[in-house]
Amino acid sequence: MLDVVDAPGNDPLNPAAASAAAAGIRPCTAEDIPAVARLFRKTFAKAVRQGTRSLEDQLRRELFEHPWQDANLPSLVFADVDGALIGFIAVRPLRLLFDGDPVTAAVSGSLMVDEPAKNPLVGARLLRSYLNGPQDLSLSESANAVSRPMWSKLGGRTEAAYSMEWLRVINPAGLGVAMARERSRGAALLRPFAAAFDRFAARVSRNPLRVVPAADAGADADDDDLVGAILELLPAYRLRPAWDRGSLRWFLDQASVKERYGPLIRRVVRDRKGQTVGAYLYCVRPQGIAFVLQVLATEKAAESVIDDLVVDANRRGAAAVRGRVQPELADVLLRRRAVFVHSSSLVVRSTRADILAAIHAGDAMITGFACESWSSLIGGLFV
Repeated sequence: MLDVVDAPGNDPLNPAAASAAAAGIRPCTAEDIPAVARLFRKTFAKAVRQGTRSLEDQLRRELFEHPWQDANLPSLVFADVDGALIGFIAVRPLRLLFDGDPVTAAVSGSLMVDEPAKNPLVGARLLRSYLNGPQDLSLSESANAVSRPMWSKLGGRTEAAYSMEWLRVINPAGLGVAMARERSRGAALLRPFAAAFDRFAARVSRNPLRVVPAADAGADADDDDLVGAILELLPAYRLRPAWDRGSLRWFLDQASVKERYGPLIRRVVRDRKGQTVGAYLYCVRPQGIAFVLQVLATEKAAESVIDDLVVDANRRGAAAVRGRVQPELADVLLRRRAVFVHSSSLVVRSTRADILAAIHAGDAMITGFACESWSSLIGGLFV
């Protein structure tokens, strides 16, 4: 159990020393939630605009009601000498199976520092404390230009094959408006003109982005159907989440409300014999950019599963589809006219060479819904 990390010695007869002892890194507790929420609002202002849900409630749910909650893998806070919280790193336990054997992992996210220019070492110290935990594998799929070099200095490495997003454009003019809409609400006035252009382009047979309707291979699914399909397809990966029906339903419940991206769509794909060959979940809203959380597919059915996803997103009015690149699907996505872009990096650290080799070979499901994107903090709006 982690009690106090990186804190000075305590001297009960010396008030200054006692105050200093309260400073430094320690496990996050439920009492820290209001302070963590304040830091979150300051750091990620866009995530709390026009929201109706309580940010404090969501943080409490994700940090202290997680089905894989582990006292040895707490989120961490950094307090100054006055006891004020000036830093936080979310640590989410991740139970994995590697060739059927359990692996303890932890995912870091939401590394936040109040006034980083005044506290330049707080982020690095929080990250170091997290990486020094008891987990077999440490990872994050949201490393940016600030945190990625810190990971590298602490022995982590970037996995390029997992560090890209794919984008499949459906309506190019509509995509332009959707992107402009993120910066200015006035861009919505251009939607009728964009829609007219895209309707014309969709009728041009030589249009490389044209979505050709295909016989439905997939169907909308409820949580029970989707959970069953995921558990059936999951063993194809050497390194994979140790989901069961209960934990999967909890993660799905967290992922079901992402106001910025639209409602969560659950689809299962079956072949002509009724065998499950694919499943995926994504968020979509008309005239927006659909956000894919995860795709699973057998090797032979990968093309039909991706086709079903694009056709379904088009039917629901999406201007484009985007998601995290999964190495096993990269070739199919390229052949389906997707482009790859870099947004954030997957960084990993482990003392186990066999686990790192499986990740490097692309034989791991450790991104997207399997990693961080289930969180309602991603795509959610709060007050």
